[in-house]
Amino acid sequence: MTDKEIIDIQLEQIFGIKFPQKIQRLVDQELNEGRWAEGYDLAVSQTVIDGDNARRLLEIILSQRPDLRINQSELHRVVESELPQSMGANVAWIVDVSGDFALTDSLRVARFNHATIIWRSPRISFDEVVFDELKDGKLKGRVWLGSNAPLDSSFVLDFESGSLLKGQIVGP
Repeated sequence: MTDKEIIDIQLEQIFGIKFPQKIQRLVDQELNEGRWAEGYDLAVSQTVIDGDNARRLLEIILSQRPDLRINQSELHRVVESELPQSMGANVAWIVDVSGDFALTDSLRVARFNHATIIWRSPRISFDEVVFDELKDGKLKGRVWLGSNAPLDSSFVLDFESGSLLKGQIVGP
């Protein structure tokens, strides 16, 4: 299991809706590749596992890699402070191979390392940010810039600095 996958599954638990399915698929992949850890048998099921077993599997994974554990309460605190629109919008994310990740509150983007914010962009959308890819230090995606604009108004952020390389700022 990669660092990226372990960070991603924690973000799924915090912000997503498919946590049991994703962790079951991830552990099943580990089993299929011959990697076993005590408790992985919880993932072996004809149906989707329940939330309790999903949380147990995550704890098994994090007990092997405690350095990758995200402090959920601290991340929530920082997100509510720095990405205020997140209270009413879906939070989307994308994870870099380094384990750092970007979150969006549908208006702006922020880079995190665990629960620590590295940078936050100004407002680059009026109502939606979609991440397309994060590679070679560039975060690419699409934003919505108003009623006459399509969602595919693209943006590129430098993942290291947070500088907007392509796209436009629509607010603070």
